[in-house]
Amino acid sequence: MRSKRTFDTLILEGGSLRCAFTAGVLDTFAVVGYNRFQHYYAVSAGTMALTSFLSGQRKHFIDVACHMVEDGEFIRFSSAFREEGLMNLAHLFDHVRRNRPLDIEGAAAAASGKEVRMVTTDFDTGKPLYLEPNADNWLRIMWASSTLPMVTRGRIKVEDRWMFDGGISDALPLQAALDRGSRNILVIRTRPSGAHIEKGWMDTFATYWYRENPAIVALYNEGHTAYNKIVDRLASGGEGRAQWTEIAPLTPLRSDGYRVNAGYLLQDYHLGMASALDWLDSTQ
Repeated sequence: MRSKRTFDTLILEGGSLRCAFTAGVLDTFAVVGYNRFQHYYAVSAGTMALTSFLSGQRKHFIDVACHMVEDGEFIRFSSAFREEGLMNLAHLFDHVRRNRPLDIEGAAAAASGKEVRMVTTDFDTGKPLYLEPNADNWLRIMWASSTLPMVTRGRIKVEDRWMFDGGISDALPLQAALDRGSRNILVIRTRPSGAHIEKGWMDTFATYWYRENPAIVALYNEGHTAYNKIVDRLASGGEGRAQWTEIAPLTPLRSDGYRVNAGYLLQDYHLGMASALDWLDSTQ
């Protein structure tokens, strides 16, 4: 498949179960053999979608996600203030390890000679970290990038540093990619292009919960503003020698939120597939 334009960088927005859409896009890319990227940036659940894409395990993300929302152990509102949080990532990773193991060696081999960055947030400073995983720490970094206070286990230690969800500090790592020389960037979104977010009740609660850590409080107070600025920047389509484009749902996804079933996930997955095919057709 030949394209009028070659994209050197792939950025995957996070969004927990909304990444069913991302999985649909990437599985479609896998089917048609579209993967010319040299740089990959993934945030939160986007790291798991990216891993299955690099390892060649089509449908891994959607199959695991559908099982999780139906088994009654992954999402529990009664556990929001317990150690594992509302979403039990330990249960998720245990299920993957036992029943649907990711081919980490295969993913690492596919990434050889390329750049893979998974975004986490330093728990002490609130700064984003762009970690380059290897076969030994891949799963640990993936877990750290996806863990959120109250929603999941609050933080994970990687290489003697406490970290948590990269989506809090840099949900759309466009500038990080530009700083490393990216010039043609494809961003796979899990929210509609141009859609702004507002500070939510969980952000407000987190500012109280972490009131002794000013860096974390600032993230939750100002994170929606920083996110919206990047959303507006993406709408420009490029700056100077750098260009970018988005694959995004036209309307909010069915899997947005915590009261989600397998049917909603599959709808968003198939929407991602259709969106990928439309985008691929438009690039020919």
